[in-house]
Amino acid sequence: MSLISRLGGGGEAGALPEPPRPRRVPSWAVGDPVAELAERLSAACSAAVHPDEIAAVLESEGLTDEQITGRYGHPDLFSLARELFETVPRRFPEPEPGADPWQVDVWRCVLRGLTFTLPGVAYVLGGRWAGDDDGPFGVSRAVAAWGAAALCGWGWNQALAHRAHLYLMTGRSRAAARCVVTGAAAGATLATLAAAAVAGPGRLPALAFAAGQSVYVAAATALLVLGRERSLLYVLTPLAVAVACGASGLSSAAVAAVLIATATGAAAAALGTALRTALTGRAPQPATGPRVPLRARLRARAAEGKAAPGSGAGAGPAFGWRQLPRAARHLWRADDGETEAKPLSPYLSLPHGVAGLAGGTLVVTAALTGEFVAALTVSMGVAEWLLFRFRGRCLAALRATTVHQRLLATCWRVLAGCLALYVVALVALAAAEAAAVPGGAAWNPARLSVLLALGGTLWLSLLLQSCGREWTGSYVLAGAALTALVLLAARVAGTGAVLGLVCAGAAAVLLAVAVTMTGRVTTHR
Repeated sequence: MSLISRLGGGGEAGALPEPPRPRRVPSWAVGDPVAELAERLSAACSAAVHPDEIAAVLESEGLTDEQITGRYGHPDLFSLARELFETVPRRFPEPEPGADPWQVDVWRCVLRGLTFTLPGVAYVLGGRWAGDDDGPFGVSRAVAAWGAAALCGWGWNQALAHRAHLYLMTGRSRAAARCVVTGAAAGATLATLAAAAVAGPGRLPALAFAAGQSVYVAAATALLVLGRERSLLYVLTPLAVAVACGASGLSSAAVAAVLIATATGAAAAALGTALRTALTGRAPQPATGPRVPLRARLRARAAEGKAAPGSGAGAGPAFGWRQLPRAARHLWRADDGETEAKPLSPYLSLPHGVAGLAGGTLVVTAALTGEFVAALTVSMGVAEWLLFRFRGRCLAALRATTVHQRLLATCWRVLAGCLALYVVALVALAAAEAAAVPGGAAWNPARLSVLLALGGTLWLSLLLQSCGREWTGSYVLAGAALTALVLLAARVAGTGAVLGLVCAGAAAVLLAVAVTMTGRVTTHR
């Protein structure tokens, strides 16, 4: 067989191969070459803000000087890029919608609301040690001691939680674990000493209850900061079962055993979680939601913010150093997601401690006068979810519009809707408390107005804190607490009337600040 027949492929022996087909003329060689090039590179040319960007694209296409001068009739690359820049109209593409950094699982908020509420049943068991003697503020010394311990723990642990969250947000998990361990121990000691100073000598059972309360509050703060709400719920289950079985039928030894087991279990869970975090350097995952490492989430969100540059109202990273307080932003290095090993100033967490102490004063005062405190405590889970919802909706509005007036209207509608939802939740929870708790507060307009004023004040102060106005909310809450104490000491009116008027005034001030602040673009960036 000849060589030609062997190269012929699948035809008959000796058949000649088919001649090669003529090469097709490329599309850029048909008609005007510059117009064809502009159509082929329309996406890059329309998004360019300078002719040099188009020149870089042309260079990456592999155009030579001979092609530019012979085919397109231009002396150099930059002349061709300038003509394309002037020919193609500008069409800047919209950036891809980023993930919502304020998205939160609603079931996690419900779980946290339960962990805020269930510790209150401990007072049903410990009421046998409340004492009958007269003490300050019209209550027994034991109850006053418990209130003093609660106030100290509330203020201290609010500041502690904020400080630990700053460490977690900057990726310093070991520092956060050390912070919650040492800070929780110091807070429990301080609260116990405050209770001992108020209770006086000879009241060992009441003082032991105050010490257990202080230990539990400190441990619960550590667990909530480290994302272990479910562990805290497990610790509180025996306490809830004991109350459901009947507190009056249990002996003092059984009640003491249940309370000691609850405080010890919470402390052991908090210490174990903090030790694991300190040893591994990884922050624990929340009880619900996807299990993604914290450092990976921080890097991904920081990269997302840098990958979606824009102009006008929609610019700015979705997550990162802008969500830190201004005085702590030096801790964040957005280039690689790492942080510098600089200590945090205690001044950063001071406004949160002041707000916690002032808000606790108002809540404790309402509790001592028989207001709807259980409903207010349960509503904290709803309040947290509404805060995340408000920030997420406002961020979506910021990304969707470039008109300032439209952004103002949208943010104000979101604020009004979230506040209205919280009011509805408070009313429903108050009705449930009045129906379920025997001998509780009566569901009437006077008590309901006090609850709504107090709840609105607390929610708006938390809103200002989440938007970076910590001191504003702290000042208003501290002023409201001091005013209420002065008016109550002067016996100007009843406790309910004083709380209602003072909290209504504070809520009005906070609402005015919130309306002004939420209409600013920089608040949501």
